[in-house]
Amino acid sequence: MKVILKGGRILNPATDLDIVGSVCIEDGQITDVGPDVDETGAGAEYDCRGLWITPGLVDLNCHLREPGNEARETIQSATLAAAAGGYTTICAMPNTQPPLDSPALIDFLLDRAASPDTGGVFVQPIGALTKGLNGREPASYASLKRAGVAAVSDEGSPTQNAALLQRAMEHCLQLDLPILIHADELSLSAGGSINEGGMSALLGLKGIPRSAEEVAIMRACVLALNTGCRIHILRVSTWGSVETIRQFKYLGAAVSCDVAPHHFCLTEEDMPEFDAHWKTTPPLRTMVDLELVQQGLSDGTIDCIASDHSPYADHEVEVPFEEAPFGFAGLESTLAVTLTHLTHRGILSPLETIRRLSTTPAEILRLEAGNLKPGTSPVAQVTVINPNLEWTFDVHRTFSKGKNTPFQGHRLMGKAVLTLVGTENYRDPGFEPERYRRS
Repeated sequence: MKVILKGGRILNPATDLDIVGSVCIEDGQITDVGPDVDETGAGAEYDCRGLWITPGLVDLNCHLREPGNEARETIQSATLAAAAGGYTTICAMPNTQPPLDSPALIDFLLDRAASPDTGGVFVQPIGALTKGLNGREPASYASLKRAGVAAVSDEGSPTQNAALLQRAMEHCLQLDLPILIHADELSLSAGGSINEGGMSALLGLKGIPRSAEEVAIMRACVLALNTGCRIHILRVSTWGSVETIRQFKYLGAAVSCDVAPHHFCLTEEDMPEFDAHWKTTPPLRTMVDLELVQQGLSDGTIDCIASDHSPYADHEVEVPFEEAPFGFAGLESTLAVTLTHLTHRGILSPLETIRRLSTTPAEILRLEAGNLKPGTSPVAQVTVINPNLEWTFDVHRTFSKGKNTPFQGHRLMGKAVLTLVGTENYRDPGFEPERYRRS
């Protein structure tokens, strides 16, 4: 069937396109983009006036929990949440149980993601950096790449051995396989619950110093510079991390990084006392960190925005603060939080917003996504966004099993109203797209 997304603001950072026009999708593929699209024979037209038509969003850091922790999340619930959040491609982190360290587990993940009961979005597996994520022995990177991973990572089990990390980089360089770095020096952060500083002292909680993140980033960047391996730093949170990455980019290291939404709009002072729904790693930092992170996004030092979707079951969060796990569920709030706190405040332009959420993440992992140009993706990956829709985030109306989020009850502006991966995967109940349906 021929489908027309008509009269919207088309934002395609891959070609620096920002125009009002239409997108034509035929037989699941984008065939034309521009102001004068041929609408002859269209089976359906979606009225997109006042809306943005963008490449489907791409998430570099998402924890699907399956296999092993299905009480927290499943591939089905995560992909449904992803589609509702505007994502058409999500990268599955390897810290499942067992970890994604073998071709058989990668096959399992891809098979489950292709099941007809899922949300229909692409799931891109990320392999484990070490066998069992034990930090002692490198995984078989060549076999993982053949199985379909786009990168390997130590997410959830940050590598503490610099010699091991260097050896992994040397192997991955030969395979042109990037490494996603969980930057945490455990000898500094172990036992901590929140940012080390005034709030930790006031609440009597052991703090997590910024140096735990910054030392790990410095080590990874030095090794990347020396080996030539491509690395991507997950969820930076301090001004020192931003400055370190900026300097190593200047020196020629193949380093990129992302930030999670809570680190560019929340600080430790926003956190209600001992509320485990606000516990995350790295922890919420200070206003100085927040402002420098926003600056890093504005000047391009921080390459992209990732959800760091880390869902947990209710009983795991409803415990004393120090016993609670780290992390927030974020697939269904990331776009709206970004639009509310960055785009509508002029920190990022609409085009740069979509670049951080879609095009650049796809480029970092060399995925066939993040681009509206015909022929760049096997099937159409398109998100339609209402940038001015005001709504209240309610975890009780989300697809994710994880309800652990600091954004519950927050008033947000902007939302994905239509997500297409070849065909319609998610449509907001308030969006009436078939006003001009043809027989």
